[in-house]
Amino acid sequence: MASFLVLTPRPDNGGRNEDKTVFIRDGFAFLALLLPFVWLLFHRLWFEAAMVLAAGVAISAVGSYTGHDGAAGLIGFLVSLLVGLEANHWRAAALERSGFELAGVVDAHNASDAETIWFLGTERFRPVLPAKNPVPTPDTPGFAATPRPAPLGGMVGLVSHRGEN
Repeated sequence: MASFLVLTPRPDNGGRNEDKTVFIRDGFAFLALLLPFVWLLFHRLWFEAAMVLAAGVAISAVGSYTGHDGAAGLIGFLVSLLVGLEANHWRAAALERSGFELAGVVDAHNASDAETIWFLGTERFRPVLPAKNPVPTPDTPGFAATPRPAPLGGMVGLVSHRGEN
């Protein structure tokens, strides 16, 4: 089962409009690995696309100039791999900058099931609650050192969207 990030417009940015709710799969974007620049442009991630293009040109130029074309190809693949791992996170971050907020995380088999689970309000989603209380420290009265529970499901990217601190 995959996790889907649910992003909704902020209440101060036009209110809760269910037609504008966006579901983004939290995981590896295979198409972003194959065509990173095109994928980023398609999702209107202009800055990220410019950086990937600049990195690709610089890697190719340095590889050609120094005669290390094989190493340049490997480094180019690693940049594409990074884009594949982080593409959906960058897309969610861009939406948050443009007036959306992370409303929850839904575990579902596909995007259609995630929408059904979210809009019907079944118990298979976890709302993301803002951390109102600071993290307790050993100096905090009543502090008990308890282990944190393991996160539900897996994570492919470098950043978790499960609402944990």
